[in-house]
Amino acid sequence: MAKKKLPPFGKLLADRQRFKNPPWLVVVCVGGDAWNSAKARNQRGDSVALVLPPDADLVALSWPVKDCMVVIEWTQPAPEQMVVELAKALLKAGAESVTIWPRWVDYSNPHLEWPKDQPSIKTYRVNRAREVANAA
Repeated sequence: MAKKKLPPFGKLLADRQRFKNPPWLVVVCVGGDAWNSAKARNQRGDSVALVLPPDADLVALSWPVKDCMVVIEWTQPAPEQMVVELAKALLKAGAESVTIWPRWVDYSNPHLEWPKDQPSIKTYRVNRAREVANAA
C-alpha cells in the first residue's frame, strides 16, 4: 500500500505533532484565496493552516489532525459536498472537532438572526466515549 501524501503545509503540522507541540487550532483553507489565507495564518505561528486544493483527491491525502480542533475556512467556489467530505475525512483522521465556517456569510447582524438562505457555522465531534466503550 502506498503512503498517503500530506496536504499543502501538512509537513508543518506533522512535525509539530511528532515533537508533541500541537497548535491550538488547525485551519483547512478551501476555495478561492485558500493559498493566501493559509500562508498568512502560518506566518503568525499560533495555529497551522493547511490547504485543500480544488483538484485534490481527499482519499489520497493524509490529514495529521489527531486530537486537534479543526476549522474548515470555506470560501466560494468550493462546492458544499467537497466540504462535507473533507469534514468526514478530518474526523476519521482523529480530529477532536471540525467546525465548518462559510466565510462569505455576513455575520454583522447584532441580533444573531441567521440569514435563512445562508449555511450556518456547524461543529462536528466524534463521540470518543462511545468509541472507547466499543473498543473494550
